[in-house]
Amino acid sequence: MLKGMFREKIMRQLNYVDLLDRAGRIAQDRPALVDETGSLSHAELFSLTNCFANALISRGFAPETPFAVLSPNTNMALAVIIGGVRAGGAWSNVNLRSGAAINTDVLNRGRCKALFFHSSVADQVPQMLKGAKSIEIAVCLDKNLPDFPSLEKFLGGAEDTPVNIHIPAGGVGFQGSTGGTTGAPKITQAGQDFLAWDILGFMTALTDFDADRPPVNLSVAPITHAGGIVAMAALALGGTVVMMSVADSEKILGNIMTHKISLLFLPPTVIYMLMNHPKCKETDFSSLRYLMAAAAPFAVEKIARAHEMFGPVICQSFGQTVSGFPPTCMSPTAVTTALKDEKLAPRLRSVGLPTANVSAIEIMNEDGRILDPGEVGEIVVQGPTVMFRYLNDPEATGAIQKDGWQHTGDLGYRDKDGFIYISDRKRDLIISGGFNVFPLEVEQVLVLHPAVQDCAVIGVPHEKWGEAVKAVVERAPGLDVTEAELISLCKEKLGGVMAPKSVDFIDQLPRSAVGKVLKKELRAQYWALETDRI
Repeated sequence: MLKGMFREKIMRQLNYVDLLDRAGRIAQDRPALVDETGSLSHAELFSLTNCFANALISRGFAPETPFAVLSPNTNMALAVIIGGVRAGGAWSNVNLRSGAAINTDVLNRGRCKALFFHSSVADQVPQMLKGAKSIEIAVCLDKNLPDFPSLEKFLGGAEDTPVNIHIPAGGVGFQGSTGGTTGAPKITQAGQDFLAWDILGFMTALTDFDADRPPVNLSVAPITHAGGIVAMAALALGGTVVMMSVADSEKILGNIMTHKISLLFLPPTVIYMLMNHPKCKETDFSSLRYLMAAAAPFAVEKIARAHEMFGPVICQSFGQTVSGFPPTCMSPTAVTTALKDEKLAPRLRSVGLPTANVSAIEIMNEDGRILDPGEVGEIVVQGPTVMFRYLNDPEATGAIQKDGWQHTGDLGYRDKDGFIYISDRKRDLIISGGFNVFPLEVEQVLVLHPAVQDCAVIGVPHEKWGEAVKAVVERAPGLDVTEAELISLCKEKLGGVMAPKSVDFIDQLPRSAVGKVLKKELRAQYWALETDRI
């Protein structure tokens, strides 16, 4: 029996805490978390997260128990996420930008037992508790409120005795809410090693960093989603995470210089805003090693401009709650090489090569056949970061995991060298007069114009063609452009079929909680009177 017990420990599932604690032993006195309230060293983070895990366990918190953190980016928010994982809990990600109703629904369907929230959203918590009856623990991270204890009070006299609970294979260690760009978010379930393999993917992609040269990550994107994965990877490399609760362009630029930021992960739209900020040209970016774009396509023209402004640090990836992050990475070296070599210039559209945390990435047609280089089909993935299932939705799970692959819903292709390219989302494909139009191709041309800060291309009703191509455009601050100019530019580059037939200008494109443009909302305005909606 003892022999079997030791074997079980040897073969145990990988946990993110293993990676964090390994780095923490080396970087004990180095700052781990920094926000407006102060900083925590790696040693202090180790102690705090163990105290938190013990406090949870003393209140009956069992392995695989779902918990959630609803907060802007703060030291305590990330520490609580890590502490919950340390206790063997299933981190359930909810996002401030999703709104109270959506978050309540996610908490309810996910059967969350514990909610840790920031005082800035305290007014939403009674509604959440009413709608999610499973919540037994509700704690305010930063204040002691009349109806809710503070984190300090919750910890009480909890000891910092080391806790690192490994749940067995098949046990749930992560519950993710999908972007919800096509309706109510689905809830994914994955193992405890989902986080560990995601972090390992980043650790192997960020080759400029090691124990002697740890990263300093400016955490701007929500840590409750992909931004948290990047931050946790920085910590696992013995690095420092500087928290920003609001994506203010001027403050981002200031923090880069003040804290000598070397790792920055942003959605492309925030990068565009930085480039258009008047203080960008006077900012010292010499500390920066990686400026990683994800969550949306990075326009090729903007990549070239960003390379000029920020230096040879531009990289990009893509990822999903259902399949992990990052399954690919286009490294700064690959981007720089493609910018310098005209023959490799098309590679700037790529999201890179497969990372170490995936077993395989292929391109598949509707019949389940793996396609050859250059052929467009759906990007499919296999590997340890793939979800187990959609919670209580076997039909949707079967559809997205058919043929033994995780289907991403992204159309794309592979070149002869193995680089992966995204053509578009399957649901965003426009069929106009029998011709397939990939909106992303049109968007890449529109952003060539300096007055276009960001844009979205959608299909709208057309009596003859079924759908017509329409562009919805955000203008860059202080610049102007006309509908006729943009249509002419697209006709010149793409021809008449793919060029927009109309252009609407908008102050701000609607976006999801993780920064993705909500094309469904845009389309809804134009299809509202149609009986056959897409």
